[in-house]
Amino acid sequence: MGATLLAFTVGVLAPPRSTLAAWTDTEYGRGTLQAGTVSPPTNLQCSAGALTPPTFTWTLPVGGLTRSGFTWSLSGSFTGGGTLGPTATSVTVPGGLLSIGTGTFRLVANGPGGWTSTQVTGSLGMLTAVLYTCSVP
Repeated sequence: MGATLLAFTVGVLAPPRSTLAAWTDTEYGRGTLQAGTVSPPTNLQCSAGALTPPTFTWTLPVGGLTRSGFTWSLSGSFTGGGTLGPTATSVTVPGGLLSIGTGTFRLVANGPGGWTSTQVTGSLGMLTAVLYTCSVP
């Protein structure tokens, strides 16, 4: 009986054998590629003063890939930002985004496919509830 049980167990519980599987899936595509860069805005300038929140102005980029707009953001003591159209040449930072302190203004040009230019930056600050400052390196 022990030998029969052993033979049955070996026959039923034999180890699995390896198998070889393969397939092919050939696909073809066609497209074009275009190399280029998203040119950054130039000539960044700013103005600010008593009761005058910072306004940053720039010259539109020349050359490069077609712009879809601009994105600006604040960092440091401030948070906020926004988007602008492709022909925008200025933005006034709303006083409500600022508090006593200093921070950095960042601006990039947006291009096709989510590509962006290198950023241009300026500094901004709020000295008192009514006195704003800004500068561009």
